[in-house]
Amino acid sequence: MIEINGHTKQLGIIGYPVEHSFSPAMHNFISEQIHKNYVYIAWRVAPEDLESAINGMRALNIKGINVTAPHKVEVMKYLDCVTDGAKELGSVNTVVNREGNLYGYNTDADGFCMALKKEDIHIRDSKILIIGAGGVVRPTVIRLIDNGASEITVVNRTQSRAESLAGDIKNTKNFDIKTSITDREFDIVINTTSAGMEPQENVLPIDNIDQIKDLSFINEKTAVVDMIYNPSRTLFLKEAQNRGAKILNGLGMLIYQGIIAYELFTDEKLPEDMGERIKREVFKR
Repeated sequence: MIEINGHTKQLGIIGYPVEHSFSPAMHNFISEQIHKNYVYIAWRVAPEDLESAINGMRALNIKGINVTAPHKVEVMKYLDCVTDGAKELGSVNTVVNREGNLYGYNTDADGFCMALKKEDIHIRDSKILIIGAGGVVRPTVIRLIDNGASEITVVNRTQSRAESLAGDIKNTKNFDIKTSITDREFDIVINTTSAGMEPQENVLPIDNIDQIKDLSFINEKTAVVDMIYNPSRTLFLKEAQNRGAKILNGLGMLIYQGIIAYELFTDEKLPEDMGERIKREVFKR
């Protein structure tokens, strides 16, 4: 149990809404495990109050915050320094206070790639299909490229959005993203949409994708990843598992982006097994 006293340092998360966040449980567990005098809180911050909240971080000497929707882009304008990595990814989800100077990082995409590696899902030289072209996809694609993916295809309900993303990635990374399926063999298939979450529990992410009629391209050689972590097994993951695929939900991404953020907040290298401890003790998985 964390003992809060006059020396306790504050960490937290801001978002709107934020009450659903699992980050306080996860970060406070880490502090307990490594015996650090930090407490992590969730703060509900409306968009019109974002600048005041960031100034309050300085005034109250809050050591670090995570940033969730809808603030990940807007927060960048109120920071003293946005790291090159976060600039390239186009958003910030972690802010570190160093003697009153606020530094912005993005740990989301690195956490995603780390989760894949921990499960022996190899990115290098892989052919990847991504379903959806929302805000999380751009940073994910950039990190998949950085980790050596050989081919990436992005399909979306609205084709023009996938094509816009492909143009952006071409300009940013000089990497050609496919937006139509020419080959139905993929090493990794990733769902980034909300299909499978309440109230869409019985919806597959391919249901609104004209290019994909069924899941016959998924087999025992495919790793299927869903960024959703609640429920732990979406309909998409259940169907993929029935086809023999290796499956992974979004819990690992949540855990490892949090671990990277905690290390930035505290300059403390965490034990290698911390991710497994969190999964077992915090999430009972």
